[in-house]
Amino acid sequence: MIGMVCKDILVLRKQMLYYLFFIAVYTVLVVAGVFPPSILPAVMVIIGMLLPMSSFGFDDQAHWEKFAAATPAGRRDIVAGKYLFALLSVGVTALLVLALMAALAVLGLAEFAAAETLFSMLVCIALSLIFNAITLPVLLKFGAEKSRIISIVIFVAVFGGVMLLGQLADSAGVELTLGPWLVNALPMVLAMVCVGALVISYFVALGIYQRKEF
Repeated sequence: MIGMVCKDILVLRKQMLYYLFFIAVYTVLVVAGVFPPSILPAVMVIIGMLLPMSSFGFDDQAHWEKFAAATPAGRRDIVAGKYLFALLSVGVTALLVLALMAALAVLGLAEFAAAETLFSMLVCIALSLIFNAITLPVLLKFGAEKSRIISIVIFVAVFGGVMLLGQLADSAGVELTLGPWLVNALPMVLAMVCVGALVISYFVALGIYQRKEF
């Protein structure tokens, strides 16, 4: 399983540099006042979703699945490796963005409200993990090319729904606020939802992949 993760990291190392440049560009735009600081957690979500999807694209180009399934690692480690790589993608990107935002705040280049920043980071991490939990079984079933449209539909449905809810609330003059008890319980709630979604997703993906014909 670790070998599968190392393979994905090595294959995507050039693309990771592009994503670092992408983060740097948005950081400069935040410092320049073009975008609000809240754009950085959103960038984190996008990268946390795109990296796992990109790994499937490279696998399809190299016909990796047929070779990997014949190795001693087997199909279980292939699936587990994809999930571990997705977790690492989200976790490392989140730490990088959080450290970057802290550095900007310390240097006085941008202002962040600590509570709001942590709240947005938690929500964005949860969204990225849940999106991966939904799309990984689809990617393992159909591959990157066939799953592209499905992933886009899921992305638009999830994030479009959130934006639509906010717009409807604004037009109705309703302020969406969380009670103090829910704010305090939010980290645990999000953790439980993400863990539950990923566990269910993993076993669904494993069942799909073990029955897949190459």
